[in-house]
Amino acid sequence: MQISISKAQTFRNVIYTTLLKGTVLICGLLASTVVARSLSAAEMGLVFFANIIIGFLNHFSDCGVGNAAIRQPKLEQRHLETAFTLKVILGLGAFGTALLIAPFARHFYDHPAAGNVTRFLALNFLVSTIGFLPLVQLTREMNYKALIIPGIINAVVRAILAITLILKGWSFWAVVIADVGANLASAIATQCVRKLRMRFRFDREEALALLRFGVPLMGSGMLAFLIFNLANFLIGAELGNEALGFYGLAFMWGNYMCGLLADTVINVLFPAFSAIQNDVAKLRRWYLKTTDLVAFIAVVVNTALLANAHSFLVNFLGKGTDKWLPAMACLQMLCFYGIIRAITEPIGNCLMVRGHTKTMLKATILCGVLQVGLLLVALRAGKIEWVAAAVLVAYASQALIYFPYLRKDLAITIPDLIRQLWPLAPAMAAGWGATYLLFAGAGSSVFALAGRGLFTVVVVALTHGALTRFRCFQETAQLISQKLAGSNRNNNPS
Repeated sequence: MQISISKAQTFRNVIYTTLLKGTVLICGLLASTVVARSLSAAEMGLVFFANIIIGFLNHFSDCGVGNAAIRQPKLEQRHLETAFTLKVILGLGAFGTALLIAPFARHFYDHPAAGNVTRFLALNFLVSTIGFLPLVQLTREMNYKALIIPGIINAVVRAILAITLILKGWSFWAVVIADVGANLASAIATQCVRKLRMRFRFDREEALALLRFGVPLMGSGMLAFLIFNLANFLIGAELGNEALGFYGLAFMWGNYMCGLLADTVINVLFPAFSAIQNDVAKLRRWYLKTTDLVAFIAVVVNTALLANAHSFLVNFLGKGTDKWLPAMACLQMLCFYGIIRAITEPIGNCLMVRGHTKTMLKATILCGVLQVGLLLVALRAGKIEWVAAAVLVAYASQALIYFPYLRKDLAITIPDLIRQLWPLAPAMAAGWGATYLLFAGAGSSVFALAGRGLFTVVVVALTHGALTRFRCFQETAQLISQKLAGSNRNNNPS
């Protein structure tokens, strides 16, 4: 079945996913607040460390098979069944590997529960196979409306389990159990939304075709994960449990909006980009529009966090204490990292749909090599903010690979990107400066923090809007009006 797309249809999918991620955000904020106020930095560090191991093995449990199936011009039953069989085999392999690694976890992170936490989180590899087939099919069909239900179930179950178990005194186990429980609930819900028989079949040629696309993607994803988490691993091993807790918290919040944007906009657009993979002119327009949107949102939110970091750590996460204040400088630096990462993410869709996964791999290798060298210097200084700086510089180095690709494959030059993105800098400066001047010593409550954050958001949004003639707002308003009018015409980005 050949898939066609329209601008309005894609926008509707973004709206559906935004509603879902709004629920995820609310539930996540509630759970994260309770967790941050109840756990120590060392206990948070334990959860971060176990997730490094599981996250790394997660790349082997998929090998890019899901994205390879979504990208297929025609997806028949034999393709689906072969992809599912591969997923099960890879998931079992990752689960078994996690069990073998678990006894050695304590050698890297000095906590008696490190091995058991790793074993329990490994159940996610088995759970992920349950909803694999309907997830691939619904994503390929761009039926994001149907994916709202399992997504909301995941967020609600995660929050309820985490908060309830924390209040019952389960400490870090509350976060671990909530993670597996939420993934299981959403996987079952996905099967209920789109019931597909889980049948095993192995077509050798089809399996090789899936892996030819997926393995380079897995390699770049695995390296990217290592790059993102190498700092966490080395901090835990060299600077101790508390330092990992502080850095992990800063990294999580500095990247929070980037993660939401990846799920809300970038992942939604992957099947849309796949459908226009051979129309370079259209793909170029979609890429520039996507980058403009995600950059604007990331700058608005991360500037608010940057300008109000002290109050956020003390009043929101610390419940009026300074327990998380050592993470402040690191958090502020990683706010810039989150913005750069959000701007860079849309390139991944272009690379994947155009079959240039090796370019992504090269960029990731460059970033990894540079980061290793910079981390050795940063860890010698013994400061987590130096680690954050190393991560920021190393990630930005990928531009050396991506700029030539954009120029060659999509005819996008550096001046094109500058014209699109230059208003971000003055918008950030205006938001941070106005907040600092007007609220330098104001407020010591969550409500005061909310007021300051809202003020920063408004200043950044209005400054960016004034410099761009409010193009993001106009585009959104146009698409909303088309939807309300019931327009089903196929529109190209202009």
